[in-house]
Amino acid sequence: MTQTVDRAFGEVTAQEAAQIFAGWVSDLATAVRDGSEPALSDLFAEDATWRDFMAFPWDFHHTVGRDETVPRFLELAKEWRAADFAPSGEQAPVVSDAGINAFFDFTTSDRVDRAYVLLVANGEKFRAMTLQTQVIGLADHPERIRHHRKEGKVYGIVEGRTRWTKDRAREAAFEGEDPAVLVLGAGHNGLAIAARLGALDVPTLVIDKDARVGDQWRRRYASLALHSTVYGDHLPYMSLPPNWPAHTPKDKFADFIESYATLMDINVWTSTTFLRGRYDEQTQRWSIHVRRGDGSIQELRPRHFVVAGGMFGAPRVPQIKGLETYQGIWTHSDEFQNGADFPGKKVLVVGAAVSGHELAHDLYEHGADVTMVQRGATYVVTYESYHRYWSTLFTEDMPYTPDFADQMTYSLPNVRVDELNKRLVKEAAAADRPLLDRLEAQGFKLEWGPDGTGIIGAHMSGRDAYQIDIGASELIADGRVKLKQGVELAEINGKTVTFTDGSTMDDVELIVFATGYHQFWGHLQPVLGAAAEKIDKAYGRAADGEYANTWRRSAQPGLWFGTGFIRMARFYTRFMALLIKAIEEGIEPVDPETESRPAPDGSTAT
Repeated sequence: MTQTVDRAFGEVTAQEAAQIFAGWVSDLATAVRDGSEPALSDLFAEDATWRDFMAFPWDFHHTVGRDETVPRFLELAKEWRAADFAPSGEQAPVVSDAGINAFFDFTTSDRVDRAYVLLVANGEKFRAMTLQTQVIGLADHPERIRHHRKEGKVYGIVEGRTRWTKDRAREAAFEGEDPAVLVLGAGHNGLAIAARLGALDVPTLVIDKDARVGDQWRRRYASLALHSTVYGDHLPYMSLPPNWPAHTPKDKFADFIESYATLMDINVWTSTTFLRGRYDEQTQRWSIHVRRGDGSIQELRPRHFVVAGGMFGAPRVPQIKGLETYQGIWTHSDEFQNGADFPGKKVLVVGAAVSGHELAHDLYEHGADVTMVQRGATYVVTYESYHRYWSTLFTEDMPYTPDFADQMTYSLPNVRVDELNKRLVKEAAAADRPLLDRLEAQGFKLEWGPDGTGIIGAHMSGRDAYQIDIGASELIADGRVKLKQGVELAEINGKTVTFTDGSTMDDVELIVFATGYHQFWGHLQPVLGAAAEKIDKAYGRAADGEYANTWRRSAQPGLWFGTGFIRMARFYTRFMALLIKAIEEGIEPVDPETESRPAPDGSTAT
């Protein structure tokens, strides 16, 4: 039975935590076996939540509160034959201020699964406050890793042996055959899903319009670096080495993902432009036309088309009278390269989100006279506070591997994540108050993200009005970067800029538009025909509170979307890849709305 609480929680030792957790898992297994709602209820706190990532139904879902969680868990555990509950042999329980953080393994009908649970002192017992479950693998189709890794060169005598380099060239060429999966975009999202699918023996091809993998990073401005830290920037199957810098420069990251594509044996066609696609409901295949680097047009007929091109498409530049006759230089942040090219120049940076701040920072450091135009309001958090409050699981001395830390990171339903973000935004603002006060004293207008949810809320809603400060905010607060707030550019005459408030600025020699991008889906939608009509949006929130059409089945069978941060790619690609593999193996139908699937008990379900 679960042990009782007989003293202050903070005094629980690691050994005692392991014993408490083992007892809780044993009680969980008994309650599930017996189908006992009272017994299971006794293991959960009243305010407990559960979030599931395809360990039960092949989708994402969640519950909030014990009264909703317990009957739903029992229902799905019975339907999907949950069994074999046992504490994880890879990750021991960890005692923190929040409670006992622990993991257990289990199985469902055709899957190998893992769960994370946060046990808290509740009454006389330790009860679950947070439960997260996720599929780890398919029982009959393990990933080609560790004990199941590929042989490589087979030793012994092999008649007509071929060389590995020729085999790889043949695999990547797809001559006379089609990939099962075509991935659009060779950024971290596209490469991560391709690596996962490759480990599951699903023939996959990635296409990218750039000449080299990583060029989407190489062509960005010279001062760019990742805002995430090295501890959370690993990609599936490949951790960054211990001597990797804490803040990865963009060119180094470009080289890393190019190396990743090579080392992971990912099939990539560079200099390849997506032209159009049509989905055949009868054959359940796509007809996708691409233009290769030599100008030839080729048709591909994959069963799955994964759009991993990021959230944003073409640069957005405002329409300004006189811009076409401007006598200085103007550019979008997407094309801007180096502040070192403009020493002593009077520069106007239009836009006050991340890119606008970093370009203003770079230009100032190289001797330019910089003015920033802040048209609306911006959420500002310092780099130190951002990682102190939002990256607590990813540190130099993290007690979990990234795989386990990811599971904890995505353990709460988004409705609770929103509540948490609102609290963290307030705590970060209190810590950053001296800087924020100085910014406001300069006339800089602050906001706090959608409904106070900060960067995470802004990102999920498709907004980019935020700034993680690595120096630019200090320059604005000190007046070293000048500020024009609440205005737009109305007209340009020669090198004189007139603003919508009637004020002017003379001798402007460079204008950088850090004004964001058009939505990528809006750019792609017209060339996908009828298949696109079912997709109202890609990313953002769906009606069920999970991501809309992203990392899960979309409303259009065979069409998949993947986008987000590096951590998101590492975490969510596991589920997309396993579901695609399940479809390829006949475990799941292509379209569950119209096709039967084998029920967990062996009968037929619809």
